[in-house]
Amino acid sequence: MRTVIVGAGIAGLTAAQGLRLIGWDAEIYEQAETLEPLGAGLSLSANALRALRTLGLYDAVTAAAQPIQRLELLDQGGGVLQSTDFQDFGSRYGHLGMAVLHRGDLHKALLSQLPERMIRTGMECVGARKADDRIVLDFANGEAVEADFVLACDGIHSAVRKALFPEAREHFARYTCWRAISPGVPGGMNPVRLTESWGAGNRLGLAALPGERVYWFACCGSERTDDPALAQLDLEGVKDIFANFHEPIPEVLDCTPPDSLIWTDILDLDPMPSFTRGKIVLLGDAAHAVTPDLGQGASLAIEDAAVLPALLGGLPIEKALSEYDARRVNRARRIAKASRLYARVAQWSNPLVVPIRNLLISSIPHGFMDRQLNAVLDIGFEPIRSAA
Repeated sequence: MRTVIVGAGIAGLTAAQGLRLIGWDAEIYEQAETLEPLGAGLSLSANALRALRTLGLYDAVTAAAQPIQRLELLDQGGGVLQSTDFQDFGSRYGHLGMAVLHRGDLHKALLSQLPERMIRTGMECVGARKADDRIVLDFANGEAVEADFVLACDGIHSAVRKALFPEAREHFARYTCWRAISPGVPGGMNPVRLTESWGAGNRLGLAALPGERVYWFACCGSERTDDPALAQLDLEGVKDIFANFHEPIPEVLDCTPPDSLIWTDILDLDPMPSFTRGKIVLLGDAAHAVTPDLGQGASLAIEDAAVLPALLGGLPIEKALSEYDARRVNRARRIAKASRLYARVAQWSNPLVVPIRNLLISSIPHGFMDRQLNAVLDIGFEPIRSAA
């Protein structure tokens, strides 16, 4: 059976590892001409780290990551609104509660576990169609590839999803985001502490990375996608927006190379009723892109890659895909809904309302927050049956 994975991102590479564990050979088609360490940083929560352990990838990934012991939500002046002890979650689960790493380092760790022959680069998928009992994938270079089973891991703008799941809808979260890596860790910045600071309609997060680097992201409300005033904003413009935020934010922005800035509007997908169609299955952002507000985008993709191979290793394909939907659709829907709510509250911009918001956030009992987080983080995974 010819199995094709579209996309060599986080979902595609982790799924490929899972399929190898059950003895399946898969071909990966990636649109980039070369596999380079692109992007900025990302966080992996306990649920993703547990999934990586199931996939045999935990050690390779965490070796390149900065463990996070505490996540703190701050106001614009640096006052603590909420504090979460991820070291405590790690103790409960028997592995790290959270880790932060460069996206390029994550890709490198995932690639290190796969043979190069699996991946064909320079293959941009532009369409998909069914042909009797097979699937035909069309590529920008004119090639057409037939497959018996397809894993679509080609992101929020998935060509496979657009062709075969036309009911899917992208949704603008009404804010935009800049990301970058800054060299050097400011004095007094605790490397095991991740912070997100909220202002009026804007917020900025800081996290240390291995190698004396800081990953930062900055969010600003927007009424439209591709707003030229925001799209053309350079680092100096971003610094102006966050000039009144507490230290070490100005210092980190001052140290950032201007050409390292990455800008994107934030989109997610409206929840879908199914991630499968025949022998085609969506994983990661192609299935359930969420806003980054709960830090669950990459984590959900890794979860998918741990769940699907375990099912395929023990069930007929049709039943495995039905069970995949049963396990993944509602969970993704819940997290997408919670992430959208978080974004709406975090992006409140009325200066009269923001102090009330901050007071309410600071008043939420720790026990309530603990239960809410535990519902997201504490997920079990079946062992993936080894080919041996």
